[in-house]
Amino acid sequence: MRRRNFLSHLGLSAGAWFSPCGVQNAFADNEEAPKRLIILSHNHGWTYDSWKMRPGSLNSELPWDVHLSNMNLDQFSDPLAPLYTHRNRMLAIDGLSLATAELDMDGFRHETGWVQAWTGNWGAFNGSAFVSEAGLGSQSASLDQIVAEQIARPDRLPSIELSVNFGGPEIGRSICFDQTGQPLPMINAPLKLWERLFGPSVDPDPLLSRREQTLTFSQQEFTSIRNKLGANAKEKMERHFELMQKLSQRLDGMANLNCMNIPTPSENITSYDENFDAFSELVAAAFSCDITRVATMSLGDIPTSDFGWGDFTDDVHKGLAHEIYNDPDCHNAMSDYITHHAHQVSRLITLLESIPDTDGRTLMDNTLIVWGSELANGWHGYQQYCPLLIGGSWHFNTGRYIHMPHETPIEILVPRTIDASGYTSVSGRPHQHLLVSVAQAMGVHTDIIGLSHVQSQNGDWIDCSGPIVELF
Repeated sequence: MRRRNFLSHLGLSAGAWFSPCGVQNAFADNEEAPKRLIILSHNHGWTYDSWKMRPGSLNSELPWDVHLSNMNLDQFSDPLAPLYTHRNRMLAIDGLSLATAELDMDGFRHETGWVQAWTGNWGAFNGSAFVSEAGLGSQSASLDQIVAEQIARPDRLPSIELSVNFGGPEIGRSICFDQTGQPLPMINAPLKLWERLFGPSVDPDPLLSRREQTLTFSQQEFTSIRNKLGANAKEKMERHFELMQKLSQRLDGMANLNCMNIPTPSENITSYDENFDAFSELVAAAFSCDITRVATMSLGDIPTSDFGWGDFTDDVHKGLAHEIYNDPDCHNAMSDYITHHAHQVSRLITLLESIPDTDGRTLMDNTLIVWGSELANGWHGYQQYCPLLIGGSWHFNTGRYIHMPHETPIEILVPRTIDASGYTSVSGRPHQHLLVSVAQAMGVHTDIIGLSHVQSQNGDWIDCSGPIVELF
């Protein structure tokens, strides 16, 4: 569905700023609009030399930040230029590394990266992860699930996990992990997402009431015998019924969803961009109806023809990303690849800005977008990790580019053209500080996401706890 059609389903024109009754009804019991989180994760990292900005030739060996509102469009780097309109919402963070991923298992650098990027913890492999994601896990939950546990409504979906693809050989990764470290399934088609969001209320399950009756009967039976059970059996049964109660409450809430303006996704999607926009529109609808407050969009490879390099190769991964340090054309192509993603993110922001929230602001005003990747660059490096935060002004001092010099004593693998030894002597700050910052912005009271500390190759103890203080 195109943006104008989506807005018309919500009772809005492209320039309208009144609140549709469906949105009002969704939040009838709330005094203020909830905060929401979107995680965007793409493949192959960034091309740092084209991504970074150095207004006024600022010194890379010193910490500094600049206000993006004071910069002109021609001062923005190409990969960040599509977001210029939204610069006052942005925090561009230059100075992190996926440093702990370098200390994780040898090999599997993509897989290690997509676990570490969003859990901040060690990967768990059973030996088959290189050929199948079924062998991949984590030592703890991913950021999205930690936040969802804090802010979700008990009668709605805690989160939605999306894999955005169209024709590329590399799909969106399974980057979401539950509390046991198991990967969560990803929805890979807008129609499937529509069915999950709106199917229970549009076409209710006639067996739902009978299932609830069965659950109630079973719980009564358990209550009558619980004192006869041993401690372990009692604990297991109580945990089981707690989970079943939550599921029943959620099914009932979704079946009785009061959302007056339900969009209809297009069945004729012909490009990656249309697929991304269709998912974006459904995420916006889910937020406006308070169906969920956390969404993860794992972005598969864009077809090379979409960003202008179809005549060069049809393979982003091995045809372009691996060669960014060997071939200037491949570096330029991957810079265009990130720029294309930035245009998509810009459209998502604009969409959220166009939909009013119940507090008189917009959905975007109450949403934090975190854009990261499984790698720092397509060469499988972890050195220059360049995430963006967009929104979250209720917690962060936004509208800035923040530079932090690399000073953490963890060695990072790099091409020998960068360092003759093949390793840097230092890294950027561990990215766990970013995860903590986001969790705290979403109301999670913690100083640790994933690893609290690690030991470097030289035996130094590195603190991974606490937020990035420069964000505040």
